Amino acid sequence: MSRSLIALSLIALLGLGGCSSLGPALHAGQAAPTGREAAEALKLARVLRDNGRLAGAFEVYQRLDQRQPLKGAYLVEYASVAAAVRPARETYALFDRARRDVGADMAGLGATERQALCGGLGRAALALGNAARAESDLQCALSVEGDRSQRAQLLNMLGVAQAQLGQHAVARESFNQALALDPGYSAATNNLALSWLAEGDRSKAIGLLNSARNGGDVALQLNLALAYVLDGHDDTARRILEERLAPDYAAQVLERFQATRQRIEGGAPVASELLAASQQPLQLASQD
Repeated sequence: MSRSLIALSLIALLGLGGCSSLGPALHAGQAAPTGREAAEALKLARVLRDNGRLAGAFEVYQRLDQRQPLKGAYLVEYASVAAAVRPARETYALFDRARRDVGADMAGLGATERQALCGGLGRAALALGNAARAESDLQCALSVEGDRSQRAQLLNMLGVAQAQLGQHAVARESFNQALALDPGYSAATNNLALSWLAEGDRSKAIGLLNSARNGGDVALQLNLALAYVLDGHDDTARRILEERLAPDYAAQVLERFQATRQRIEGGAPVASELLAASQQPLQLASQD
């Protein structure tokens, strides 16, 4: 599986798990902002964050950091909120600043804070195309015991990084581990299915997507239709599409998938063609 194929999976994981590292309020016994005004600002930022008002929380953290540079766990808090609303390059800089502040051993951080820091670095590095850096940071995050959903997201991201590095079999192990923790995690299911499709093992991709098709994720169902088209079963693909789409629109999607098959049969790169075809389900999901 090439980097271009994995790009779709990265979009999916960011959309599904972008706020996963926020968690409960982080606590640390040192490097706290000083002064009453700073304490009130920190309290407000946390209230906004915990109520899902992440853009507002980011602005409060940003102003606080400008007036009194945040350190340690408080900087990790700020970076974690920024990760949900700001570009990857900007958030990577904040997480990297936190890493340099706490040192390589992260001695001043608790387990939750270490996982948030390493996971945030890994997610941002992956978004920036630095798979090697992402793999290292995600392994760091996984060294901390967390809840099953959080570990599933980290394992899925790790699989994406490993696939980008050409470690395809290892990547599938990571996707499978993610699904073992969270069987309904559609990003990992899609990643694993695309991996099998890219290697030409359509039966495994079809079996995996068929087993997950009743989960309500339209992207999984449409990727199943794509897999059936690539396997030459256009009538089955049409029936699957018409379960979720109007017949005329289903016919348009089927035609696109058939064109993808023709280009692959004509020698077009499989990975790039799968990426182009698989981007369509993500667009359709918002219309359903």
